[in-house]
Parts: sequence; C-alpha cells; structure tokens
Amino acid sequence: MTKADHGFSRMQFSMLFFSSDARQDKENKYDLLLSCAEYGDKNGFEAVWIPERHFHQFGGLYPNPSVLGGAIAVKTSRIRIRAGSVILPLHDPIRVVEEWSAVDNLSGGRVDLAFGQGWNPNDFVLAPGLYVDRLTEMYKDMEIVTSLWQGKKTSRLNGMGKICDVEIYPKPIQENLNIWITCSGSMERFIEAGAYGANILTALLFQDRHELAMKISAYRNARLQHGHDPQAGRVTVMLHTYIGEDIQVVRREVRPPMLKYLEESVDLWRQKSDQLENLAPNAKEKVLEFAFERYFRSHSLCGTPESCSPMVTELGDIGVNEIACLLDFGVPIDSVMASLGSLNNLKNISNNVMSPA
Repeated sequence: MTKADHGFSRMQFSMLFFSSDARQDKENKYDLLLSCAEYGDKNGFEAVWIPERHFHQFGGLYPNPSVLGGAIAVKTSRIRIRAGSVILPLHDPIRVVEEWSAVDNLSGGRVDLAFGQGWNPNDFVLAPGLYVDRLTEMYKDMEIVTSLWQGKKTSRLNGMGKICDVEIYPKPIQENLNIWITCSGSMERFIEAGAYGANILTALLFQDRHELAMKISAYRNARLQHGHDPQAGRVTVMLHTYIGEDIQVVRREVRPPMLKYLEESVDLWRQKSDQLENLAPNAKEKVLEFAFERYFRSHSLCGTPESCSPMVTELGDIGVNEIACLLDFGVPIDSVMASLGSLNNLKNISNNVMSPA
C-alpha cells in the first residue's frame, strides 16, 4: 500500500523524548524537552510525544507525561501534546481523563493520547494484580477513557460502599479524543489497533521496514473490515534522529551516546539482557557495535537532510505518515538544539518531495 492508497501526501514530523540521563545530578533536566517543544511549535512540527517510564534511569525523567504536558501547554500555542504512551493498566482511567482534560484546557484543545499495556514487571508495583491481564485491562479502560472524555458518566463504589455516578471536570476542550495504540512489533497488535479504529505508534526497534510494511497493510485491512476508514488511520514511527550538514561529523557525534543508549536500553526492553551482560568485554563491544551500525544505517534518521530524505520517502511509500523524531538519546543539548535547523530542512525537503505538484 503506497502513500497514495492511504490518502496522505505529506509526511508529518514530530518530536519524541525517552531520555536515558535520569541519573545525572544536574539542574534544568527538562530544558531540552521544553526548548525543543518551543522550536517545534514555531516551525511547523506536528507534535511533542512524552513517554511514561518508571523506576529506571532509562526514561526515568518521565514518570508522568500529563505533568510535563501541562508545562508544554503553557509554553506553546500550536503543537500537539501527546502521551507516548500512557500505560493504562497502571492507572485509574478516571484519573487519566481528569489529568489530561486539564492539559487539554491549558493547551486550548491540543491533547492526543497513545495507550500501552506495559511490559516491564517492575512497573507493576503500581498495580501488581494487573500484570498478567494487562492487555485486556488496557482495552477495557480505553472504553472508559473514551466515554468519560465525551462527557458520559461512570459508576463506582464510594467511601460508604454505595454506587455513585461520576463525571469529569474540567470538561475537555475537544469533544473526541484522538487515540493511538503502541505496537512494539507484534502483527497481532497492529490488527487489533485497526479493528479498534485507533492510530498506531511504533518503532523500528524490533522490526525492519519490510516487516513494518506488512503490518501496516494488515492494520489498514483490519480497519476496513471493522467499518473504519482505512485511509484515516495514522501510523507514527519513532526514529532516533540527529541531522547535520556533514554525515561523517554526524556519525562521530552520535556514535558514543547511541552505543550507551543501546546498552542501557537492553535491561529495560529485556531483549537477551542476561546474555549481553554475561559476554566478555570484547564480545559485548562487538554486539553493541553491530547494533549501532544497524541503527545508524537503516533504523535511524541520522545523517544529512539529503542522505535521510530517501528513507522518509520509503517510509511514506509503505504507509507511514508521521515520523516521531527521538531527540534525547544522549547527544549534548547544545548540539541537539543546533541540529534542529537541519531537521527542519529535512522536514521541508521531504514535504516538497511528497506533496502533489
């Protein structure tokens, strides 16, 4: 399925954060997030994605995306504010709607939410009884979130043991909530998201572009089969991103932080972490170097506007219509901020290429 088939002629670019520097004892930990949000707001980026992460230095700056979403809301005027993702089984859906409705009001109606089931057992110290059935719980609570967002009531036991009806205040600005489902790689999740009628947030972490193309096709077919417009579904792909004017300089700048990022992420993602930890230093270095080469060449948006433009076009051709640029993987803040002009150039080049004449 090509971009013409799914109805999108322009690739949207957004900014995504998943920082690995939560251990650093420094002030102003959120300067990069807020500065990038302001830049994106002024330069036509689609959204800022804020994750939910717990109890780990990898991503630990972001335990509550709604709090940071509120900060972004008052510093910006146009850019969308997105949770990427709310781990719904860890929360009461009533509180999720209350918090994000407040952000929707602060932002003038710019909130979108991606929902995830969670994967790390340690996160579920917040809801230990829900880990086994977390996927079922996510879909059940998504229905409650949607209903409450639309102004409907839900029934709960109160402190006296009686059933009472509750509704949400403040009422959100938006009548309907745009929903994404986080799909890390399973074909089944893509099909479920299509059947539900949700958008998709995914990554090239555990899949290549060929695999992603097949999953996007299955997603859009599932939308069609369940009465949803297959062309309306938005597929957002997260990519490590650092754009400069000289590809060799870019490579030198991203290599050390990306190697560290990949090493630290292994424990969190629990992908053969024991094997990596037990490797001899030389063998471990080779594994990480191989991972870096793979990411740099075919799974990231690292390079120049000219070198990265073909990848943007290829992703559009397989049905991706938004790239969420992961910016905070360890490159120094000043360098990231300096690179945003080149990223903006890539955005503009890509849109000129993809837009109809």
